[in-house]
Amino acid sequence: MPGGKLARILVPIDASEGAGRAAAFAVNLAEITGAEVDVLHVTYFDKDTDAKEESWLPDSIAGSMDDEAQAALKMAEKYIPADFAYEYHQRTGTPVETILEFCEEGGHDCIVVGGRGLGVMEGLIFGSVSQELIERAKVSVVVVK
Repeated sequence: MPGGKLARILVPIDASEGAGRAAAFAVNLAEITGAEVDVLHVTYFDKDTDAKEESWLPDSIAGSMDDEAQAALKMAEKYIPADFAYEYHQRTGTPVETILEFCEEGGHDCIVVGGRGLGVMEGLIFGSVSQELIERAKVSVVVVK
């Protein structure tokens, strides 16, 4: 944040209600600070990234990113006012790595992410994108419950 002003906010989303609440929080924060908002959807696999010919992964895993991305965008649109200007981006990769790379490339000052709300055991077994972002990000991370 050059000069202490929040200029760019990154909101990683999926199709969950938590991601929608994070998008709404980011909009409120942007309206207060005048920051720009980038909404990012990351998927693990996409048919185009797996193989040039035929994918070895089933379509349910490596199908087109479009359906998953459309569901995520629909969720964000439920929470972001129609007159609010933001940019929507799609990437394929490991969510945490991709989010951190996108954040650094875009010069974002803050990441606003939905909390997963897992219990202690589930978090230990499955991990948490929000927790890993808190630990690894070089910018502030806001977790919205």
